[in-house]
Amino acid sequence: MLIVGILILSIASFNSCMVVNGKKHTLDVIQYGAKGDGKSDDTQVMGTILGPKRNDWGKECSIMLIHFFNISRLTLEGSGVINGNGEGWWDRALQFDKCNGLKITGLTHINGPGPHIAVTDSNDVTISNIHINTPKESHNTDGIDLTRTNRVNIHDSPISCGDDCIAIKGGSNFTNISQITCGPGVHGISVGSLGGHGAEEYVENLIVKNCTFNGAASAVKIKTWPGGKGHVKNIIFKDIIINQTNFPVYIDQHYMRTPEQDQAIKISKVTFSNIYGTCIGDDAIVLDCAKIGCDNINLNQINITSINPKKPASVKCNYAHGKATNIISPRGNCVTKKQN
Repeated sequence: MLIVGILILSIASFNSCMVVNGKKHTLDVIQYGAKGDGKSDDTQVMGTILGPKRNDWGKECSIMLIHFFNISRLTLEGSGVINGNGEGWWDRALQFDKCNGLKITGLTHINGPGPHIAVTDSNDVTISNIHINTPKESHNTDGIDLTRTNRVNIHDSPISCGDDCIAIKGGSNFTNISQITCGPGVHGISVGSLGGHGAEEYVENLIVKNCTFNGAASAVKIKTWPGGKGHVKNIIFKDIIINQTNFPVYIDQHYMRTPEQDQAIKISKVTFSNIYGTCIGDDAIVLDCAKIGCDNINLNQINITSINPKKPASVKCNYAHGKATNIISPRGNCVTKKQN
């Protein structure tokens, strides 16, 4: 079966399906003690939830391992493990749609079949004290994805995965992230990617603070596609520790090296403050903005040094307007005052 251990949830019904020997099987957790009466404390995950092999999943089943939809004040907690059995197919492990007041705490997520935790169209969400551990070679295995969310708090969690530790996608507003240890893995904490295929997307009011990045390909990042519409504004990255990371501070408005287009997402009011540590690449800071320019970009108290003493880290900026103070070690020019 899918489950080793105990899964008990405070909802009326939760189905997990798989195909064995050509037959579809459904497990209803009501049979395992879930009451769904709004009173009973039955929101516990103990033991291990083990995802099936891809061939056992069946075309009739969702592409997601576990999916919660339209549930208010759901709490998912416990000391259990969600094992996505990801090798061989990378899609999605745990999806929450329209789950206002959601709380996730204490769980361990390993071998995700894609983004480990995805939260969409939800308000007032708290994710804390979770552990995510998936090999960095695993394709597109984000730790946590947020899309069209409001008032989300993520804190006190180590995340190691094959893509973004946390990705803040379009429609996200008032997000606070703190005390995250990210890596080893591929990417760090990212806004985006946004604006693919000319989409109109917005991200506002994000604070990322007191986080550590170990051996990731990037740390704090904003990434947008040329041709997109919308804006990214009121973003703060502060009190960040960088350990042997390739691109510590990065604004990338030519995502996947896509050529410049006439239209681009507008980036403004972004602060990078009190960021220090070591990088393994040539560039400590890259602000590669579209021709429309990034405005009100503030760099303050940044000290990032190269692990190669013969090749000091440098700074590269295109169309970035704002101010830079107390930038220690990196070589090169950076943000400039916008010309009228």
